[in-house]
Amino acid sequence: MKKLSIPLLQAALLLGVSTAASAADTTITITKPYLNLPVSQKADRKQMQFEISGKQERFFKIRLADAEPEYWVFCDVTRLKGKTIHIKYDGNAAGIKKIYQDNSIAGQDSLYKEKNRPQFHFTTRRGWINDPNGLIYFDGEYHLFYQHNPYEKEWENMHWAHAVSKDLVHWKELPLALSPDSLGTMFSGSTVMDYKNSAGFNKGNQPAMIAAYTAAADQKQTQCIAYSLDKGRTWTKYKGNPVIDSKEKWNSVDTRDPRVSWYEPGKHWVMVLNERDGHSIYTSTNLKDWTYQSHTTGFWECPDLFELPVDNKSAQKNG
Repeated sequence: MKKLSIPLLQAALLLGVSTAASAADTTITITKPYLNLPVSQKADRKQMQFEISGKQERFFKIRLADAEPEYWVFCDVTRLKGKTIHIKYDGNAAGIKKIYQDNSIAGQDSLYKEKNRPQFHFTTRRGWINDPNGLIYFDGEYHLFYQHNPYEKEWENMHWAHAVSKDLVHWKELPLALSPDSLGTMFSGSTVMDYKNSAGFNKGNQPAMIAAYTAAADQKQTQCIAYSLDKGRTWTKYKGNPVIDSKEKWNSVDTRDPRVSWYEPGKHWVMVLNERDGHSIYTSTNLKDWTYQSHTTGFWECPDLFELPVDNKSAQKNG
């Protein structure tokens, strides 16, 4: 291995850049709400991670521009103000030098004025969006959760992003709700209000908003839950996750998109879940412990299950 000269080694250390040409790091003390990151679709995706006091705060893949950026994305670091973050990046060191913090996101002055930007349908400030999930109405607000890659205009890094509306026309984009963790990235799911405190997360008179979602790793997908006590603004993932791990049962990676609802006649929760070649049904009294009930083939992804009246007779229903 070729050795660096003493001057070059000192320069590398002063810049916070590793001595390997294909990796970089830097340290930033957060004083402003946003970190702006340059992106180029010509660059390869590489892993980036933030550490605080030696512990991983977040990780994601990004095409960090090492030359002129094609566009900019951002990290909302408002809640990290005053903390020092160590950013590690597996790609070219030139890209990490372009990251900067600011009071606004790059391009804020032209946001929602861009050519071809939809003005009626909801769009996020930056990044890729797909599958709306966790749709729910509570305390005067419609909640839209959706699949989101905050760091690129293509699919990757699946998070649950969040927006709210009082009229389904005007939307306010909120901070990210669920981010990737050691179990995987955040795939689709659903949310419920646990008015009866069946899961035990409620606080006083405040019912928990509970999200059921899929954590997707390369070779395994599992079902997890998280809860919020402030109308979806902040979330806590259940320490006992995953609540369903059915890979051995089906010998399939495909087990995702939990749709949960309360079944009043049975006094329990019902989950319909895409698994392997169809949909499975599970039941639970507490949203944590689930019992498999049945499976039907011939369906694929993002299931739903609800009752309908037969021949318009409300007393006769089929689920």
